[in-house]
Amino acid sequence: MKFEKITLQTPEGASFKIRLYSRRQFTAFPDRRQWPIAVIFPGGGFTGISEREVEPAALAFLAKGYQVVVVRYHLAVTTPFYPAAAIMGLTVLHYLRENATMFHGDPTKIVTVGFSAGGHLVAVMNALGGQPEFLKQHGFTEQRLHPLAQVLCYPVIDLRLGFPNDLKQAEKISPDQELWAAQNLVTAQTPPTFIWHTVTDELVPVINSIVYVTALAKNQVNFDSHIYSQGVHGLAFANVASSRVNHPEDIAPRAASWFELALSWLRTCFASSNQTEL
Repeated sequence: MKFEKITLQTPEGASFKIRLYSRRQFTAFPDRRQWPIAVIFPGGGFTGISEREVEPAALAFLAKGYQVVVVRYHLAVTTPFYPAAAIMGLTVLHYLRENATMFHGDPTKIVTVGFSAGGHLVAVMNALGGQPEFLKQHGFTEQRLHPLAQVLCYPVIDLRLGFPNDLKQAEKISPDQELWAAQNLVTAQTPPTFIWHTVTDELVPVINSIVYVTALAKNQVNFDSHIYSQGVHGLAFANVASSRVNHPEDIAPRAASWFELALSWLRTCFASSNQTEL
């Protein structure tokens, strides 16, 4: 495995960092394979980054044949989260389109993966990536910047549905209220979506995922959804690798099935896009 920290710059000049975890090609035989790319947006309540959704996520996807990028996006500490964080996410997609083959990544098989607040970011940025006027306004030359698919893990979807718990915090995340409710940004062009949540999530109510799935269905977007009856918020991979010490609730075998289900569903997305299936 090769690990790199790379500094990127948005078209408007804001610098931020990504972490690239890439598999090395075998050298005994010529290996021209290009691997799908998982772009990870960890959670952290819009003001931090959850460690449990960084390296555990990177290593899990890497072990399944993906190249992995983890995005250190803008946080709502002194200035609003949006649109800065979304512009950074779209900058990563632009960078990967141009440079993925340099590390044996397939620029046609990019999957954005968002956990919790990172799920809101993924849903919003992929909606904005389908708006040519937004892209032009912020210096992008593309008419459309979309991944092949998106994976949303216990996502915040609507800032009025339980997290954050007051409107002042929501305004700090986005002064533009049109970005509060990601379900209202769904169109027929929304990327195919895998989404999962738990009924007992104590921080981000499950209704967030339910309203998003409803919007996907209304717009006839390909999706796969899984709602588990039990599990705390922030399960990540719900196994030992992503658990906290002395927190047995972080290990939830049934919820842990989400990862293999997502990988299986993503293979169908790769196949239907006329790309070679992994």
